[in-house]
Amino acid sequence: MHFQQPNMLWGLLLLAIPLLIHLFQFHRTKTIYFPGVFRLTQRLQQARQQKRLEHWLVLIARMLGLACMVIAFSMPSCSENGGATKGHSHIVILIDNGFSMSVDGDKGPLIEQAKSQARVILSDLPEGTQVKLLTQTQQSELWLSPSQALGVLDTLSVGLQKFTLKDWVERVQLLQQEAGVRSLGAIVFSDMQSAFFSGMLPQSSDDQIDWRLVHLDLDAAETTVGNLSLDTAWYVSQFSSDSKSEGLVVKAKVSHRGGSISEAKLKLISEGKTLFAQTKTIKAGETLELESVVSQSNMEKPMVLVLGEDGYRYDNQLHLHPVKTWQTTVGVIGMDRALDALFAAQPLLKKQSVSAMDIQNNALNEMGLDALVCVGPVKLSKVGVERLRSSIEAGMVFLQFTPSASNAPWDVLKQQYINGTWKRLDERMASAGLSHPLFQGIFSEQLSDKVNMPAFSSVFVGEAMGDAESVLQLEGGQSLLLSQRIESGSQWFWLSDLNEGSKQFLNSGWFLPVVTQVLASSTAQEKPLYGVLFSKQMMSLPAPIATDERAVQLQGMGRSAMVEVQTNAQQQASIYLGAEPSAPGHYRLVSPLEKLPITLAFNWPRLESNLTSDPNWKLVLAQTQMHWNSSEGDGKSSILENEPLKVLWRLFIWGAAIFFAVEVLLLLRRTNIKTQEP
Repeated sequence: MHFQQPNMLWGLLLLAIPLLIHLFQFHRTKTIYFPGVFRLTQRLQQARQQKRLEHWLVLIARMLGLACMVIAFSMPSCSENGGATKGHSHIVILIDNGFSMSVDGDKGPLIEQAKSQARVILSDLPEGTQVKLLTQTQQSELWLSPSQALGVLDTLSVGLQKFTLKDWVERVQLLQQEAGVRSLGAIVFSDMQSAFFSGMLPQSSDDQIDWRLVHLDLDAAETTVGNLSLDTAWYVSQFSSDSKSEGLVVKAKVSHRGGSISEAKLKLISEGKTLFAQTKTIKAGETLELESVVSQSNMEKPMVLVLGEDGYRYDNQLHLHPVKTWQTTVGVIGMDRALDALFAAQPLLKKQSVSAMDIQNNALNEMGLDALVCVGPVKLSKVGVERLRSSIEAGMVFLQFTPSASNAPWDVLKQQYINGTWKRLDERMASAGLSHPLFQGIFSEQLSDKVNMPAFSSVFVGEAMGDAESVLQLEGGQSLLLSQRIESGSQWFWLSDLNEGSKQFLNSGWFLPVVTQVLASSTAQEKPLYGVLFSKQMMSLPAPIATDERAVQLQGMGRSAMVEVQTNAQQQASIYLGAEPSAPGHYRLVSPLEKLPITLAFNWPRLESNLTSDPNWKLVLAQTQMHWNSSEGDGKSSILENEPLKVLWRLFIWGAAIFFAVEVLLLLRRTNIKTQEP
C-alpha cells in the first residue's frame, strides 16, 4: 500500500495528545487506614483496576480513530500501478481546456476539476520527474520539474480548441522518441466533445506509453442555461421591381445547441453604436435567421454581430469586414438603365466608366478592374483587341450584352465573331441552368419547375462558339448566356438585348444576383465577409493590395507585426499569419504602396458549440486499438483507476467511525456507573 498524500501522515503526531491526556488524568491517592474495613478496601481495589482498564480502552479507541482519519486523508492505494504516475521518469499531462471546459459541472467548473486532479498528481511526483504540460492554449517547450509545472498550471484558463486527441497522440509519441525513455506516462483530461475526436484513426498499441484518460462530464451543465451559437453571417442586396435600391440586408444564422434558453437576442454594432437589435423565440435544436436593413454608409465601417449572453460566450460574436474593402471593381463601356440600377443596389460592385481609348492605351491594368461590361458594339484596332485579350487572360471577367440592331457585329474580340439572326419568341428561362455551380447558394428559395421564371421576347441565335459553354437556356433550348475560359479569365455573352428582349428579366428579382455572380465569378468566392482564424495559416484577403517585397504590416489590438503576402495563379492575395494575430477582432493591413489600409475581420473557429459530451467516446477510444485506462473525473482523486483508492479510503473512514463510537460507548458506561454509586 502507498499514499497519494504522504504529507498528511504528519497528522499521526496528533496521537500524542490523547496519550498525554491519559497520563496526566491519573493523580496520586492518599491511603488512610481504618480498622474493620478490610472488605471495603478490597472492593475499592477491584473498582480501581476496572477503571484503569476502561481508561486504556478509551485511549486505544481514541488513538486508533485518529490514526484511521489521518491515513484516510493521506489517500491510500494498493493499486499495482501506484497511481497514474508511479514508475515513470517522464510524465506528460494533457488538459483539453477548450471553451466547453468553462461550464459548471456537479463540483464546479470542469477546468477547475481537471486542474485539481493535475495538482494532486504533480504534488505526488518525485522532484526528479520530468514533466511536460500540454494544453490547447499553452505548450511547454522544455521538460519541467513537478513544482515548475504546478506554477504553469495555476495560470491555465480556457481558450480556443486548436488540437484534437489525434494531434496529442502523435505529439506524445514523438516526445517519447525524442526523450529516449522506455516508459512514459500520458494523462489526458477532457470533456469528450465530438470535435476533440476529429480525425482519430486506428493506431498500433504502444506499450512504452502508459495512456490514461479522465472524463469530465458536461451533461449536468446542459440543463442549466444552455447555448446559442452565432454560426455565420452574410449580406443580401434588395432590389425592387422599379429598379430602386432598398438598402442592404445583414443576415445571421443562430443555432440552439441545447439547454433551457428560449430567446435569441442579436445586435449589430459599429463604432460603439447599435445599428439594430432583434429578438426571436428559439427552441432547442432549432436554427433561425435574423436580419435587418443597414445603410450603405454604415456598411463601409467595421462591424460586430453580438448575440445575447448564454451558457457560452465564446461563440456569441462575429467580426465583419467593411463592404468597401471587398468590392468587385467593374469597368463599363456604354450606357444602360438596368446596369445603372444594378450598381446603385449592389454595394458589392463598384462601377468605373471605361472607353475604347482606355483599352487602346492599355489602361485596364492600372484601373485594377476585376470585370469589364460592354453594352453594344465597340470598335477596336488590332492592338486594342490584343490588349483586351491579355487583360482577360490575366484573370479579368468580360461580359458583353448584345445590341438590339439585327445582325450587327457585336463581339469586340473579332476572332470570336458570331454570325446569326434575332429570333422573336415568348419563352421562360429554364430553371435547370441556375443549378450551375456559379449560382450555388445565391437564391433563397428552392428552384424547381413550379418557380415563376421571367420570360424573354427575343434571343440572338448564332453559330456555335467552339468550346463555349451554354450556362443559361430558355425552355425551348435556345442559349441565353454563353461562357468561355481564356487562360485565367473568362468572357460571357448575353444573347438577349437589354432594352426589349430582357425587359421582364430586368424587372424581376433574378437580374441582380445572376449578373452579380457573373461579374464577380473570379473573385466572389475569394472575398469572405469575415476571416476564420487559425494560427500559422494562409488567410485569403478580401481585397487586392500592392506590396513591397511581399511584406505588409498587420496592426490591431495594440500590436503590430510584419506578415508575408503571397499570390496564387488566379492573382488572389493571401497573408501568412504565423503566430499573429492572437485575438479575434478588426485589424489593419498597411502597405507603403497603398494610400488606404485594408480592414480585416478575424474570428476564431467555433469547434465546440455543443454542450453535451460525445456519447460514443468510449467506442471511439476502442476503435483506436490502443490501450487506455479511463475513469470519471471527481476532482479529488489523483489516480485514474479510482476504485481501489475509494475502497481503502472508505475502509479507513469506517474504521475511524467505529473506534470513535467505541470511545463514546465507554465514556457513557463510565458516566452511568458513577451516577449509580452511593
